[in-house]
Amino acid sequence: MTTESPASWRQLWYLPLLAIAMTATMLRVLVMARLLDVPSFGQYSAGLLVASLFGMLGCLGLYALLQRDMPMHFARGCSRRAMVLMGQCVGLTCIYGSLLMLTTNLPVTVAGLHGAVLAIALFNGFSQQLFLIATVESRSHGEPVRFAMQNLLRSLPLVAAGSLVAVLTGSPGWTLFVEALVSLIFATAIYMKALHRAKMGMVLLAYAAWRGWRNIPWASALPLLGISIVVTTLTLLDRWLGAELLQAEAFAQYAFAAIVVLIAQALQSMINALAYPSLARRFALSGSTQAFRLAAGLSLGLLALSAMASLPLYLAAEWAVEHWYEDYQQAIDLLPIMLAVAALRIADFWSSYATIAGKERRLLLFNLAGGLVSCIVWVSALFLGNDETLRSENFAWLALLLAFGLHATSAAVAQIARQRANSAIASNT
Repeated sequence: MTTESPASWRQLWYLPLLAIAMTATMLRVLVMARLLDVPSFGQYSAGLLVASLFGMLGCLGLYALLQRDMPMHFARGCSRRAMVLMGQCVGLTCIYGSLLMLTTNLPVTVAGLHGAVLAIALFNGFSQQLFLIATVESRSHGEPVRFAMQNLLRSLPLVAAGSLVAVLTGSPGWTLFVEALVSLIFATAIYMKALHRAKMGMVLLAYAAWRGWRNIPWASALPLLGISIVVTTLTLLDRWLGAELLQAEAFAQYAFAAIVVLIAQALQSMINALAYPSLARRFALSGSTQAFRLAAGLSLGLLALSAMASLPLYLAAEWAVEHWYEDYQQAIDLLPIMLAVAALRIADFWSSYATIAGKERRLLLFNLAGGLVSCIVWVSALFLGNDETLRSENFAWLALLLAFGLHATSAAVAQIARQRANSAIASNT
């Protein structure tokens, strides 16, 4: 009989550490709703939306490749190759980040933001992307405690510094800027330590990254980029439309109700940051069926837990709004729909399995089809309802339709991938 080693048990400490980091990072949005007035909170929420737009690009697909390939490079002893790929991600992010920030000099408005505030929002997304890239190294080494500590050490000063600036200035722009600086500082420190661990200097890394540019497997990266763009667009479409079409105070109410969805997405991404390498290892070592079972267990289990937690969460949110957030009473009416959206978002590990199984193109097409059908249903319902004006509830229903469409199509692709893999094994035996 085998027993877990003490080192394996010590790795379980990542759970409470990561939970604290995630809670602190997400609660900062609630803190901002308390510290900023309603229109300023709406602008702050729009800034986070633009930051998500930056993250959607995902190093033009290289970030997904980094997540998938870096664990395998480390397992094969190819540390330098892994760091070169990370360096290429950083370099590419810096290039298109600079270009995007230059476009803010043009007379363009995104999510109601323009000029300096739009540039700050993009800078916030840039710093978050660099932090995500830097922390892939600890995840790929199979060191969840170090990954959790990296998030925890960033989250506490992030909340503290952002809250202090919000109190002193009341400015959403300055708050987003200071939060970006905190993320950038920690991303740089983590990245430099990773280079030191791999015994690589910046000059050598830059040279190797430039020389290896032609060897990047764009045939795999571009479909992953397409998935990132489609999924992020469909995930944020309700908030994008709300920011553009609703009045500032109405969008602030909607953004407040959508905090539960942001928390769910953050929780899913943090779990997936550790589940993804486990799925990849299980797929490589034990086959598609075992990896599919893990993905199905995570998806269905978290969906059930989320459903059970919905009523207590609703009652807690209702009490909190009544006592602490009197200006956001209208958001309570949207909360039941948003809790359903959150449950579907947190429970999607089907797409991780489909990506690991190499079904990126099919996942892209299915997700696109699911999103298109959801939008058609929503627009048809608007016409049948004869509503002359759009209300917050309309965008909440759009969010639910899109969440269901993405979840269902990702589950379908995962099931097809498992069946095809099993059929291939059967034909070879």
